[in-house]
Amino acid sequence: MSHQTGIQGSAELKAFFSKCKDGKIRAFKVAIKDEELVLEKSCESIGTWEQDILYANYDKLVLPLLEHQQPCYVFYRLDCQNEAGYEWLFISWSPDNSAVRQKMLYASTKATLKKEFGGGQIKDELFGTQREDISLKGYKKHVESEKSPQPLSSSEVILQQIRKDEAAGGIDAKHQTMQGVCFPVSDDLINALCDLKDRRITYVQMSIDMDKEEINLEERLNIDVNSLADRVPSDHARYHLFCLPHSYEGDQLNSIGRLKTESLVFTVATRTSPSLPGCT
Repeated sequence: MSHQTGIQGSAELKAFFSKCKDGKIRAFKVAIKDEELVLEKSCESIGTWEQDILYANYDKLVLPLLEHQQPCYVFYRLDCQNEAGYEWLFISWSPDNSAVRQKMLYASTKATLKKEFGGGQIKDELFGTQREDISLKGYKKHVESEKSPQPLSSSEVILQQIRKDEAAGGIDAKHQTMQGVCFPVSDDLINALCDLKDRRITYVQMSIDMDKEEINLEERLNIDVNSLADRVPSDHARYHLFCLPHSYEGDQLNSIGRLKTESLVFTVATRTSPSLPGCT
């Protein structure tokens, strides 16, 4: 989140805000000058929103307001209305070749300007670093992209499939698993698993980093079975491996058991980890 700059709208700009919403103004430009938000230029409507689109009046009104190296804000009135009045398109212009300080200043003042204008009347926002981004063609492209579903991350795909399986099967989601998801194992975890296999430690705790799609080591300890419950977190999903010394028919055995504690279901193929006897 950007920090606020403390820059406020000038008295002239605030007075203009109360007058520009009657339907006569189609577009206006706001800039920062002398530590104030000021009105630089306004344009009256040529026709309806549809007519302005038809005759490319959007580009004729908006593009001349943009300076080559100077950020600014542009408001463009649409013809649709809500309970607060006409709805507007809010445009943030921040050209690539403008000064970094100017870019930061305009980015951190944007929230103040929207609040003073009235955020409830802003239907859509458009950001551009090149004139093509702000043009009518660029705006239409923006609208289409907003309508398209956003791509899902790998973890979101897994959770989406779990929900589908839960709805189809009518059983609790934690019993649903997906096959064939393979995450790499960190080097620290591989070393810990080798030590567990060689009985140098008795306990390994693992977690899944869903953002990096990696299985990581959380803890490696020498503990007894009475301490095992203390290692289970109540607020995170974990995998646990524990080496349990016991006897069977007079023979001393060391079996490695697996415990899965979960708030989410993780399905993991640990093909890159060392083979552990007694662990499936």
